[in-house]
Amino acid sequence: MNLTRREFVKGGLASLGFLALPGTPMFAAPPGWKAKKKPNLVFGVMSDTHMRCHYDGVRFYDHNGWTYGDAAVVMALRYFKKHGADAVLHLGDITDCGMVREMEFYKEAFDKVYGRRARPVSMMVMGNHDIYGDDEWAKGIAHSKDPAVYKKFRLGSHNLSVEMERIWGEPYENVWHREVKGYHFFGFGWPRFTGEDMNEATPYRGRLYHDSPQEGRNYVRYVHSGLWMAELVRREREAGRLDPQKPFFTSTHALHYSIDIIDNELKSVLGLKKGQLCNGLGLHGHGHGSDAHWRFNWGAGLSFPRLMCSTLAYWKNHGGEGESPRFANGFGDGKVVNPGECVQKSDHALLVRVYDDILTIHRFWVGVLPKRALGSLGEDWVMPLNWGTGNGELGTGHPFKRENYVKVAAAPEFPTKTKLDVGKTNDGGLRIKIPKADGNPKARVYGYQIVVAGDDRKAALKKNCYARGYNMGMGHEPEGGVTTVEILASELPAGKKLAIGVRPCSSLGTKGKLIATTFRV
Repeated sequence: MNLTRREFVKGGLASLGFLALPGTPMFAAPPGWKAKKKPNLVFGVMSDTHMRCHYDGVRFYDHNGWTYGDAAVVMALRYFKKHGADAVLHLGDITDCGMVREMEFYKEAFDKVYGRRARPVSMMVMGNHDIYGDDEWAKGIAHSKDPAVYKKFRLGSHNLSVEMERIWGEPYENVWHREVKGYHFFGFGWPRFTGEDMNEATPYRGRLYHDSPQEGRNYVRYVHSGLWMAELVRREREAGRLDPQKPFFTSTHALHYSIDIIDNELKSVLGLKKGQLCNGLGLHGHGHGSDAHWRFNWGAGLSFPRLMCSTLAYWKNHGGEGESPRFANGFGDGKVVNPGECVQKSDHALLVRVYDDILTIHRFWVGVLPKRALGSLGEDWVMPLNWGTGNGELGTGHPFKRENYVKVAAAPEFPTKTKLDVGKTNDGGLRIKIPKADGNPKARVYGYQIVVAGDDRKAALKKNCYARGYNMGMGHEPEGGVTTVEILASELPAGKKLAIGVRPCSSLGTKGKLIATTFRV
């Protein structure tokens, strides 16, 4: 091998090149970062709690004796209360089987934490489980075969507005607008098939959108729900109540196929010219992942980003970000020992703080059974506000551009004198143990880039892997955050002496300094 370790560290790595990390999920901007001022507005966000009971209203318990969804919801609400939330927004699938009793579970959790005084504003949108229940989504749950008995307990079988008024003290509207401390919230829920007493069944401005082959009979009603939400935005703007320099918030359960139709209407409503973007933030659930994927958020030219809030129902969690190709986006191509432990569940809720000049989204980890714990993932997003032209007009730039995050997201670093632990696997491959890159208190490691070079540097092997426990609260990473990567013997480059380099990366792809070693095979 002609490349020495010193040459590898000083200059060889640049010629080898690392895999780029476009579109990686946006996790944990500086963990020690705090705003200096008191926020104007604080609100909590949760989604997909899937609170669950039997058809007759009896709570459904798991083998550990917990009721499904209850513990996580109470913990999240207590976190919101601790941090002075002015409002709580639920993004749907509050219930699992669409039972009236399950909706009551959420109200009881709310009452348990807040009581009757100093309650935050409660906002919610209905999800598919809330409306359809067992019909399509929970066939494994035992339920009465008597349609009359079954209908008695189903939330979606009742007059939804009347039932919600009984539980929450006010009727539910499928399309709604609320103002909290001068900030505007708009939402639309998952519509029922019947369309009774739902305004989404009414043609929007004389136009009726037809069914989509992807979504069938539900599509037309979902599109119309979003369009009627856009109409509420229009009314507030035309009345002069929607300040273009203040962020507004939209909410729905799923980022639907119809989002482009709805977004085009919002662009028209807001008077946006081609290339202009608005000071808005959309929130949704449904996917169960803690999704802050750069490309996924922006979709196809949307006028403002949409963020996904993950599920709090640990038993319905799909394994967290990184194990699904949609979320991985080419990042997790390195084999990680026990990948489920590395990624963990994305049992997260959000705490949004709005200031005069910035908006922050704080993600916190609720934990998984049987051992529950709360852990911060830091201020994930820092969104500069008042970014327009200065005269109240919207510009073509946008605070969610990557360069704005790089300004506040420092590069993670390994602690001084950190070394790699390299050994052989049973098949003659490499097992690389990477120490946690927590040497920079202003940054949190998201993943690692790995290069293994043999005799021919042009044939170097390049791998990426997630940092173990990156999706969990800080201080809760298993094995102290040590990430173990195995590389098969068949993948290794030719050579008796291999040079191995590892570089820590943030969620934005900002990279820290390399640590390297050599290993004789």
